[in-house]
Amino acid sequence: MIVMKFGGTSTKDAAAMLNVTEIVKSRTSKNPVVVISAIAQATNQLETMGSLSKSNKAAEAKKVLKYFIDEHLAIVETVGLKPDTQDKIRTKIFSYSEEILEIITGVSILRELTPQTLDRFYSYGELLSSYIISEVMKENGIDTVWLDTKDFMVTDNTFTEAKPNMPVVEEKLRPLALKLIEEKKVIVTQGFIGVTPTGERTTMGRESSDFSAAVIGAVLDVDDVQIWTDVDGVLSGDPNIIEHPKKIKELSFEEAFQLSLFGAKVLHPNTMIPAAEKNIPIHVYNSKRPKISGTLISNTSSSSATSDSIIKSVTYKSQVSLLNIKPTNRFSPYIFWENIFSILNKYKVVPIVTSTSEYQFAVAIETKYMLDSIKTELSTLGEVEELGNLCLISLMGQKINHNSTIVQNVFSVLSSIKFHFISFGASEMSMSILINEEDTKPVVRSIHKLFFEGETDSKIFEEIR
Repeated sequence: MIVMKFGGTSTKDAAAMLNVTEIVKSRTSKNPVVVISAIAQATNQLETMGSLSKSNKAAEAKKVLKYFIDEHLAIVETVGLKPDTQDKIRTKIFSYSEEILEIITGVSILRELTPQTLDRFYSYGELLSSYIISEVMKENGIDTVWLDTKDFMVTDNTFTEAKPNMPVVEEKLRPLALKLIEEKKVIVTQGFIGVTPTGERTTMGRESSDFSAAVIGAVLDVDDVQIWTDVDGVLSGDPNIIEHPKKIKELSFEEAFQLSLFGAKVLHPNTMIPAAEKNIPIHVYNSKRPKISGTLISNTSSSSATSDSIIKSVTYKSQVSLLNIKPTNRFSPYIFWENIFSILNKYKVVPIVTSTSEYQFAVAIETKYMLDSIKTELSTLGEVEELGNLCLISLMGQKINHNSTIVQNVFSVLSSIKFHFISFGASEMSMSILINEEDTKPVVRSIHKLFFEGETDSKIFEEIR
């Protein structure tokens, strides 16, 4: 048994859905469970509807809704379905459209968009795309069953950042899925969305369909979790910035987790956790080039056993802010640090990197979490200095802190660049530098060129052709 997750760019239009159908068809002998994301940009559109409704701009929200619905109808009309199947899907689409319209009206009246309501908006992207592609597969010779995650993906009620209740998910999903698989059915379901024990829709964080796939894979004890995206695998750098990145053949779970945490966009960081606990390998494949070998993520990678320092990727995380806090009163440092973390925990802010001295604390966080209330509370502890419009550049690999020449080489690249923070030595797998946002592209390109220009170890990297 395998799990196959397809992202929004893999299902964005009729041609993409037919391509996914062929990929799944080629693997039906492996009893796939197919996890589908919303089509490209659909989640953003749903979020925009919520924001406009909150601002009492219901008419504009309805225009976005119309565009959202028309995109899905266009797929139905061009993917080559029988008239009765088209009618069946249109009925579902218009039913969901009416439900979204009711939410828009309610939010517009109250002028309030709670995380709970936002999750209701979000859920329709995955519900629609998965339902459409399930019917497309069925008409193209795959015996599919569309399964709504409300029947099994039970989470807590932390809306927009919900956590699945693994024992309950297993209790609900295993008997249901195993019976369908025994009947040679291909299950098609949604990523990203779940449900509270009382039936309210939840989501598990933006881009978390990968995590959903790993959760499903773990509770079903599958042989492989396959993440199908629009790149050939996990790469040595962002192909939107780097002209010729290399494909990484293998990564350990910890390497993949670190890469995702520090900005690599191929996988959601939580994806590795349930897979690692059950020792289930993850493959990252390109849906546009399904014959490419992809990247294998498992408990070990071929480079893990080496004693050499290896840089595997250069990542970046944009829209970062740095807070420097100096205490007003020189009380015990550990009380000062405890108070800072207490405030961050109160607002559920996870620091990206931190640096401490006896009477100074520096913390880098994503700018979207930089609330005025956080700064106000921190200012009760001491002087707070904020630097914004920053980007965290990270080098990821194996045994980085064993090789001091890596730092020297990186500093040679940064000789004319202002940097605000450097983290090196605490982790064997990473080195991070905080720079001004405007310097991101030249710095990423220069560091990538430093470590990846010319020949690289063919046991670890593969040229993209």
